[in-house]
Amino acid sequence: MHTKRLLIVEDHEPTRDLLRLIFKRKGWQTFVAGTVAEGLALLGMVPPPTGLLLDLDLPDGRGETVLRKVREDRLPVRVAVCTGMDDPTRWSKVRGLGPEAMLQKPIDVGDVCAALTG
Repeated sequence: MHTKRLLIVEDHEPTRDLLRLIFKRKGWQTFVAGTVAEGLALLGMVPPPTGLLLDLDLPDGRGETVLRKVREDRLPVRVAVCTGMDDPTRWSKVRGLGPEAMLQKPIDVGDVCAALTG
């Protein structure tokens, strides 16, 4: 059976911990990162994650960097961007990178699951 592997890149620790617990209970093997640098490092895991839950505003940069790496390296990762960001110009640029979903915080876990599993 193919294991669902989820990388959660979220800097707010309580949110990150809650998401990790929820998705673990839903059968996902979960990995967490609180920064762009940690997220990029974990993208290199073998095998790569099958899903990426990505915040955009991180302490060391923008989540778009992680999404761009996924697309440039053609990683087979479904991406759900979950953000509180409300800048329409930036929203449009992120959408141009092709995430499977862009969700405004607070998120609905069912919407995230749907985006990550197709």
